Amino acid sequence: MHTRDKLKQTALALFAQHGYEGTSLAQIAAETGIKKPSIYNHFPNKAALFLAIFEEVESGIVTLIDDSLTRSHDLPTRERLERLIRSCATFIRREHQGVFYKRYLLFPPTDVATQVAAISNDNERRINAHLHVLFEDGRQAGELRALPEGQFIAAFYCLMDGLFAENFYYDADTFERRLEGAWAVFWAGLEA
Repeated sequence: MHTRDKLKQTALALFAQHGYEGTSLAQIAAETGIKKPSIYNHFPNKAALFLAIFEEVESGIVTLIDDSLTRSHDLPTRERLERLIRSCATFIRREHQGVFYKRYLLFPPTDVATQVAAISNDNERRINAHLHVLFEDGRQAGELRALPEGQFIAAFYCLMDGLFAENFYYDADTFERRLEGAWAVFWAGLEA
């Protein structure tokens, strides 16, 4: 693994565990096994390192959604949507990425809040485009009841936000049971 990638991996874990303000470049360097000045060969400052990680994590979610929907393209809408939600839940359960994502989506560091919002908004538009296609496919196949697309997208995000929160409260088995229950109610509200 290249030093730049090691720095991002180490910083991701430290930012998730200690927060942006609670993590120093010296800590990141020490955990990576390099001297602090060497970080500047890869990133001009802590904010740039943070933004590189945030963009990578956000992009990872979009890629995960794209991959899930591509792999399940020929399946009925119910299965496509359930697989998508399960893929997102798997991402949520990843130790550092899930914590990092939720923490900084809700509470971005002040000095990069504008950039975090721009990255997040751009990726939300990309996710919405995927959800639009899924919604239209389901409607055309007669598998989704007549409801406005905006309600479908809002409900999807509310379910995902709830799962993000549940991840912090429950062990894996309890989380799975709660996911099953939430999925059943979610689908009941969509099914034609």
